Amino acid sequence: MKPLLAALLCTISFAFAADYPAPQEGSWVVRDFKFHTGEVLEAVLVAINSADDERNPPELGVLDREIKRVKSGRVLLIPGSKETSGHGTTGRARFYKDELAKLLASAPRRGQ
Repeated sequence: MKPLLAALLCTISFAFAADYPAPQEGSWVVRDFKFHTGEVLEAVLVAINSADDERNPPELGVLDREIKRVKSGRVLLIPGSKETSGHGTTGRARFYKDELAKLLASAPRRGQ
């Protein structure tokens, strides 16, 4: 009986998952998020791109144009080199870990 129940639960969970759009690589934004206490989520956004990104080429100016709409947003453009790999560069933290460390060090701490 237990294997049948497990199979049924798996089938049901897949059915519900089919109601949602498939996840996509990229960025997303939660707008107007409020905690149950009424506090508002304040966030800083660092959009990371590589100069040799073939999917989101910086030459199009999309990122530079759209980041202006983000109150606390900025762009980090990784220069293209023999070590970068286009769109895959953003998956390699060694290219942006120092900038990320600075961002985290400057973030407000609870109780401060």
